[in-house]
Amino acid sequence: MFKIIVLLLSGVAGVSVLQRSGASIERQHDTDGLKYGAPVSELMPWYKSGDEIHEAYHALAGNCPGAEAELTTEFDGELGLDVFKVRRSSSTKPKTKAMFVFGEHARELISPESGLHFARKLCSQDPAADALLNDVEFTLIPNANPIARKQVEKGAYCKRTNENGVDLNRNWGDTNRDESLAGSGDETDPGPTGFSEKETKLLKSLVDTIRPDIYLSIHSGAYLLGEPYGYTQDKSPKEVQAMAEVLDPISKKYCNGQCPYGGLAKMIDYANGGCDIDYVYEKTGSPYVFTWEIYTGDRFRQEYVDKAQDQQNSLAKPSGESQQSFLQRDRSSKKKMEEQEPEKDEDFKDCVSQFLPTTQTGTQMVVDNWSSAYLELCDEVVKRRKKTLYGA
Repeated sequence: MFKIIVLLLSGVAGVSVLQRSGASIERQHDTDGLKYGAPVSELMPWYKSGDEIHEAYHALAGNCPGAEAELTTEFDGELGLDVFKVRRSSSTKPKTKAMFVFGEHARELISPESGLHFARKLCSQDPAADALLNDVEFTLIPNANPIARKQVEKGAYCKRTNENGVDLNRNWGDTNRDESLAGSGDETDPGPTGFSEKETKLLKSLVDTIRPDIYLSIHSGAYLLGEPYGYTQDKSPKEVQAMAEVLDPISKKYCNGQCPYGGLAKMIDYANGGCDIDYVYEKTGSPYVFTWEIYTGDRFRQEYVDKAQDQQNSLAKPSGESQQSFLQRDRSSKKKMEEQEPEKDEDFKDCVSQFLPTTQTGTQMVVDNWSSAYLELCDEVVKRRKKTLYGA
């Protein structure tokens, strides 16, 4: 591995591309086992390509008032991952280290869009971001699955895995990895061995070097704020209360209380063996390690809204009654998941509606909302760490 230093919006607002008459969305063909629709540039031209995202970060690296911004590319062979760092070295205070990973799943285009919006906020002299830079140094991975993303940009809207057909978020080590799916062609294929993929090797190297105090992996397709553990519903981190105290106000403010929070496997109703947050939590011991699912369409949204309501009720009622309601909701959701068509066989229009805001206005609302939430997460962690360290 080696490192090199690397010193558009258009479309219809308010009307979903899946509702527009005359939209070029019916052009399906099947190659490499993938179903294709029209390219993103035709169907939803306000989404930036991976190359455009790279160029936007390159521009920020040269224009980040009040902070030092650097764009580098980490390589493993021919595969390169961009790494964007923002910090203020003039401050002598010990810094909280935050690492955010965007686009681990290729089809979740809204994740990297939110990352770029967040990076721009960090470099905009926004008062909240400007104050936070005195205490936090940021490492952003703008596009963690760059090769497979290009297939999505061509119209393979259900493509989750990398170029080798491996789910990067099931490839973080061999501990708890579901080997039965290896080589299955399933969209959650964990790969032949842990860290078999260049993308996860590079991400692991960054985690091991940085040892972030805050780690956040941003996804779409569900609506929740997840914490370890991903591989099981039967185990919780010892800092579960600290995590809940951070996530509860974020759920209330940025989801209107409609996204549940807690152990990832329980919130999403299936096991995520070999996921990044479990590795990072075990590696760093940080109590601030999360997966956030920032968008899902109407097809699945209500399930998370209902679960969030059950969760809030459970905080106000005796544990027996509320826990029974929560478990009943889990069983109902699991049944629906089992009845769902395998992801690799889904129609591309279903994937678009599940993973992506389908209007320019809706996309902007999501990135505005969540870039502010990313800031608030860091601010809350800084306050808690200062209280622990200094009693302030």
